[in-house]
Amino acid sequence: MSFFHIGKVVWYAVEPSHLLIWGLVVGSMLALLGRRTGAIICSACALFCLLLLILPIGNWVLRPLENSVPRPLLPGRVDGILVLGEGLNGDILHSRRTPGLEHGAASLVAAMALARRFPAARVVFSGGAGDLNPEGQTEAAVAAKTFSENGLAHSRLLLEGKSRSTWENLVFSRALANPTSRQVWVLVASAAHMPRALAVARKVGWAMVPWPSNYLTTREGLEAHLSFSSNLNHLDLAAHEWLGLMAYRASGKAI
Repeated sequence: MSFFHIGKVVWYAVEPSHLLIWGLVVGSMLALLGRRTGAIICSACALFCLLLLILPIGNWVLRPLENSVPRPLLPGRVDGILVLGEGLNGDILHSRRTPGLEHGAASLVAAMALARRFPAARVVFSGGAGDLNPEGQTEAAVAAKTFSENGLAHSRLLLEGKSRSTWENLVFSRALANPTSRQVWVLVASAAHMPRALAVARKVGWAMVPWPSNYLTTREGLEAHLSFSSNLNHLDLAAHEWLGLMAYRASGKAI
């Protein structure tokens, strides 16, 4: 089993929202069998849900990731822009013939702004199908349609549609773009994903200017939050990036 497949299976098991479900299922089964442990597990899950309802736990865990790589001053010249796919839904494009952007839309918007600011820069989009059993279009296909509909010239765009992970994003894109040491490249990814993406870029020897495309947390402050679903979603995202960064460093895929 490959690193990609192992990561997908492990994440399915340990994602915080999934752990909450596993706990409720196991606790309920034990409680039905008359085990006191079952009631304790169910109570712990209920307490965790209550905390997620009244405290911005997800944002507290996500904020350090988003603060770790701030936006720098852009250089006067940019030769290339690498955009990493994050949540572009190829199945929707295949089914409805229109892009399914989800939260990955922010990176495309940021890339278009950079492309207008630096009209001589090439734009490379990297993203295949990240599911275990992919169907429909790749993220690259969704990006291509979105860029085209927003006026980016096809001659400026390079598409990498085979990658299934951040490691493959950088390795395959580097081979496709063939950057030189004198060129200035900007890396576009969400603020939460940028620490891992930049760590992989350093590992493959590609010096890049980080450009976080979007943020889900404020820089500081209490950040009161009363949405359970949003809080849990942010906790899942933060856990995915923290665990991913640790796994990449442990496996030698990131610096």
